[in-house]
Amino acid sequence: MSGDSLDRRTLLRLAGASLLVAGCRTTVDDPTVEVPVVSPPPPSPARVEVSPSPAGLPPAQRYVPLAGERLPQCKQVAADFMQALATRTRGQQPADVMAAAAAFTGTGFRPDPAMLIAAPLYTEPLSAGDIVYPQFAGLLPLSPGARRAAMMVVVRQRSLTGGDTSTQTVRICDVRLEVQQNLWRVVELVSIGGEPVGRPPGLDPRAARVLDDPRIELPDTARWDVHAGRISLDLLDVLAVAAAAAPVAVTVLRSGHPPNVFATPKISNHTQGRAVDLWRVDGQPVVTTGATAGSARALLAAVTADRRLLQAGSPEGSDLDGAGRRSFTDLVHSDHLHLAVGGPSAPA
Repeated sequence: MSGDSLDRRTLLRLAGASLLVAGCRTTVDDPTVEVPVVSPPPPSPARVEVSPSPAGLPPAQRYVPLAGERLPQCKQVAADFMQALATRTRGQQPADVMAAAAAFTGTGFRPDPAMLIAAPLYTEPLSAGDIVYPQFAGLLPLSPGARRAAMMVVVRQRSLTGGDTSTQTVRICDVRLEVQQNLWRVVELVSIGGEPVGRPPGLDPRAARVLDDPRIELPDTARWDVHAGRISLDLLDVLAVAAAAAPVAVTVLRSGHPPNVFATPKISNHTQGRAVDLWRVDGQPVVTTGATAGSARALLAAVTADRRLLQAGSPEGSDLDGAGRRSFTDLVHSDHLHLAVGGPSAPA
């Protein structure tokens, strides 16, 4: 498809097509849940455009699930929803953008609260949303037959101001989905990763070291957490240890992660500023490489040698120390490494 701008009607048709692929379906893992067949992605670098191409901005490309993804249809819908929500063409009002994103929503989705949450996405008249990565935050049940999901979608929003100055912001967005009529649908937008917080003068050197390390890729949402003093310095030390083992890409620190461990009353270590998730290690997605060998394995070994580490979650088959200890594996952690430290909460 060309890079020409797509109108809203075309976007809606494409959105529907991504969910109903030629009417062909198959049962995956859970015999009670039918999901649409996803055709193999086109050869790189070609991808299917699903977003408008605002004049003056390079076109956004549709996210394609990576090799090894579990529940790829769930990830596709979450990614498509956030891409639609972060893309605004000339003359569109925020309500028009929400109407386009509604193609990926299901029963129970409430557009008015979602509009309030998404308002910071619409400070400029033109924008394009690029999906960096959609990562699991929770599944219920915790199995391939999950029917509810919390997804953290890392989205890069490129914008043009009224004076045609380009800017970009990378946010972590908390999106909730469930299976409805055998299809994954978005039912709630919980967060788009908070508001900008400037880097303060006199920042603690341990925090500055992480912010300035070229081996650590941080979304803006995560940087704001560090700027605001919401993150444990012990955790930032462990993150520096991880980056010394291999370059890393952070999904989330605190903001943009569900406040509780999904579908439980337990407060997440992320909420307490004591956990970080890494979706890419040494340039390779964790979901594709796993963590039984290579750079991801070496990173796990390096951080677990630090006594401050409380938890190390990773893909199945990569438990370092056996059941009931610091290291653990499960389906939610099939696409990232989760590192958490103990100690008192950082100031909120």
